[in-house]
Amino acid sequence: MAANTPSQVARELSRLIAGEIEVRDFPWLSNYERRALGALGMSMLKAGKYEVAMAAFRVLIDLEPDIAVHHLMSGHSAVLADDVPGAFSHFGRAIALSSQDERNRDVAAEAFLARGDLLLRVGRTVEARADLADALVRLTDPVRRRSIEVFLAN
Repeated sequence: MAANTPSQVARELSRLIAGEIEVRDFPWLSNYERRALGALGMSMLKAGKYEVAMAAFRVLIDLEPDIAVHHLMSGHSAVLADDVPGAFSHFGRAIALSSQDERNRDVAAEAFLARGDLLLRVGRTVEARADLADALVRLTDPVRRRSIEVFLAN
């Protein structure tokens, strides 16, 4: 059975969260439905429903484990849900998948920024500075670049 709308995808996702179905029951998702699932995850992040967002991104990771942006968004979900080890794991995977691929330059920059921020929060300043320096070489936005340059100069 294929879901044709984001609301149908959301219904299936709620069944997944409730334990009524398994992730393996999602392979029928088309590209449109996968984008809808990603959009649902993003909207759930904005709405503060981190468990639902994590479930959406987890399905995407299970279906497409080598897509860096899924890991990046899972990392953000984990941070917001106070799952620091999970966040480090997902940001690290996003970095591993994206940092060597020029087509994923933006994802790599965002993953380095996010992990650097998290490292600062837990007091690991030396590692945070290294991640922020890695983000700096990938960022194209001059305002964000300048902000990081100022931080690293101190």
